[in-house]
Amino acid sequence: MTSGAGSGTLWRMTPAAYPTIRIDHERHGDWEVELPDEVSPVRCSTLDEARRLAYRHAAHRQPCELVICDAYHRVAHRELVSAN
Repeated sequence: MTSGAGSGTLWRMTPAAYPTIRIDHERHGDWEVELPDEVSPVRCSTLDEARRLAYRHAAHRQPCELVICDAYHRVAHRELVSAN
């Protein structure tokens, strides 16, 4: 939330909507990469492999938000991948 300059009024700021690529650790030990264009996630055996896939895909969809979650589905890393 933010306030207007000197007005004392608060309003909710809406975040910019970017396509999101999400990497999530799944319970069998693999990593799932959820891509904006795909119906089901792509499964990778290592986090390194999942990151490479995510960055390769993000290079074609910039700007794009990359979110990496740990085994408890907590956000461990979040970044905005952009052309700049």
